[in-house]
Amino acid sequence: PLDLLLDGYEQTSALNPIGRLAGRWYLMRLLCNRLRFEAIWQTDRDVDSRAVQRPIFILGLPRTGSTLLHEVLSLHPALRAPSYWESAFTPGRDPMDLCRTLAAAGQISLVNRLAPDLRGIHRLGARLPHECVTIQAHTMRSIQFHAAHRLCAYNEWLQTCDWEPAYRWHRRYLKVLQGGGSEARWLLKAPGHMLGLKALDRAYRDATFIQLHRDPAEVIPSMASLSVALRSAFSDAVDEWEIGRDTVDQWSRGLVNTLRLRKQNADLDARFIDIHYKELVSCPAEVVRRIVEFTGLSATAMFERKVEQHLTQNGKGRHGHHDYSLRRFGFKRSDLDERFADYRAEHLRA
Repeated sequence: PLDLLLDGYEQTSALNPIGRLAGRWYLMRLLCNRLRFEAIWQTDRDVDSRAVQRPIFILGLPRTGSTLLHEVLSLHPALRAPSYWESAFTPGRDPMDLCRTLAAAGQISLVNRLAPDLRGIHRLGARLPHECVTIQAHTMRSIQFHAAHRLCAYNEWLQTCDWEPAYRWHRRYLKVLQGGGSEARWLLKAPGHMLGLKALDRAYRDATFIQLHRDPAEVIPSMASLSVALRSAFSDAVDEWEIGRDTVDQWSRGLVNTLRLRKQNADLDARFIDIHYKELVSCPAEVVRRIVEFTGLSATAMFERKVEQHLTQNGKGRHGHHDYSLRRFGFKRSDLDERFADYRAEHLRA
């Protein structure tokens, strides 16, 4: 996969000078993180014996309120979510961790300046909960590479690749993050988990899943606009219609894969709770209570107060507005209704 990434940066990404610097810096950081991680793994004799028990994964279509839900649930005292800085810079549990946190904050600030539309689409913070795509990127298996750069051959390979190395690394990385003696359950999130659900389930047999649902006609242009915002910072040649097609293909494949595996495996399906975006937006506190009950957590008054306060401070539109349309990416409503007909019939009934 590293060879495919390097070839893609050279041949299809059409990087501008900023893009070339950013791509090189990012890959070098991932490789340096791997070296530091392996040094920790080999010198800490107890790390492999640490248990990662009953993690909770948020997945489903992107742009479904998953970021807000991730932040809200992470307020629970029995849960622990990986932050952006410790996903992007392998912690060394040394004084340099403060520098790594500041570097992560600086990176976010720079990306927001280079891609000013990003803040209104997806909020990032050095100490905020972060998606698993960055942890998985250390194995060179992550949807974030093609989202930010046009990497055609790599993206084609990613759709059918073996995801087991990504989840083997993912589990090891969580063991390093949690340190010794932690009893908190991991709260993890990434829409891309739908692509590798079979490997994820093999790695975490006791995992619980929250699948979020939303009309693909709303999701697809929103996700495509995120990719446009990122690529426009690093390339002067961005084809919005091509991005639209890639986005439809990727998430159609993810949904088909997830729904098929759930139907084939009753034990796996029993560990899923389904939440519709409209429910999450209209009555978030009630949705959180349902999730807490389903996952076997306790609902305390203090947790509920924290949830209410967070929802008040971080409601929809609080961090910028996001405008998008189907026509911008070459679609009509009927195109997506037809492409996702089976999904709509099963999960979006009125």
